[in-house]
Amino acid sequence: MMLRDWSLVLAIGCVVAPACTSGSSGSSGSSGSSGASGSSGSSGSSGSSGSSGSSGTTGDGPQLPEGTLLYLRGEGEDLDLIVARDLASGDERVITDLTSEGSSGLDIRGYALSPDRRRIAIASLRSPTKEDTATGLATRAIWTLAIDGTDFLRLTPTFPKDDQGRSRFSYNVADPVWSADGSRVLYDFGSYWYEGTTFSGGSVPWSVSAAGGEAPTSFPTQFGCSVIDPARNPATGELLFIHSVCVPGQGDGDGLYLYPADGGTKPKKLLGSAHVDGSVDVYLEKASWISDGSGFLFLGGTLESDWRPSLLAYDMQAGTASPLVVPPQGSAIVSVAMSPDASKIVYCLRRGDSTSDLHLIDVSAASPTDTPITTDGKSCYPSF
Repeated sequence: MMLRDWSLVLAIGCVVAPACTSGSSGSSGSSGSSGASGSSGSSGSSGSSGSSGSSGTTGDGPQLPEGTLLYLRGEGEDLDLIVARDLASGDERVITDLTSEGSSGLDIRGYALSPDRRRIAIASLRSPTKEDTATGLATRAIWTLAIDGTDFLRLTPTFPKDDQGRSRFSYNVADPVWSADGSRVLYDFGSYWYEGTTFSGGSVPWSVSAAGGEAPTSFPTQFGCSVIDPARNPATGELLFIHSVCVPGQGDGDGLYLYPADGGTKPKKLLGSAHVDGSVDVYLEKASWISDGSGFLFLGGTLESDWRPSLLAYDMQAGTASPLVVPPQGSAIVSVAMSPDASKIVYCLRRGDSTSDLHLIDVSAASPTDTPITTDGKSCYPSF
């Protein structure tokens, strides 16, 4: 589905968001991490891997049907379930609550389905080893598992503590995404600390073999910014990143950037991010590509939406961003996914009371409507 056909969806922005007038601003992309940027932390290339299970992303294991939606359901403050929902029938099953093999259930800070739809990569504190706990840091690891919730495989090692005397030091491991051939998993890796009362640090992408047993390697990017939230173009293998809290004078500033599949230091800037009239304040969440690579959906605020995080579409040919759905006052759109056949959009709407639910837009319908598909107040982060 080419983005020139999105006039059909643009009308929905007025139907589902009558509150496109001024009001409470809600959260915006500028609410992400602050302080010095571009710090990659330690390499994480040593320590125990803690891996278990079989390796690889191809084989005879079950595949997730293309009509199936994945999402996270929060069952507690630090407990996430991965749920699979058949959009045609409405039937659901829990893929995992991370409690297999004696592990206690924990939160998931990003997940992604492999290109062959047989495995899921997650960032989680699941099953820390003695080496992990000895560091004194609660650091997530990158794991993969089969789509039936079995065969967990840890990919990243124990990250040795390298705080250099800095206060309240921590590592951030989050937001995995698969390479086009399924051989590697990219993820955000960063180090953060406090300098007095100032929160400092930053994240950059690293990658690790999907087969396990190898040390992670850095993914080449432009220096001077946090480079986060990778999203792979399914048509070309290129990677879309968000540049955030950039050091003044280094690079081209905050915004959305397109990198070659193997990285590089001269990415293409697609859209700048700024909280000023005439610009988009890009929200710090992963984008979702249209399968033919003609564009992607992302989250951002504009003056017209009173800076509430809204759903926008970026047209690669025209080089423009257009609003699709603006949330009601006091709420925000915090994540989005488009189906592989480009017929459906699912987004997460978070309300002012911090409850969240999934909404579905059937783009293929003659008169597209916006339909809530969860009502439990604890469902978010859709993915296909």
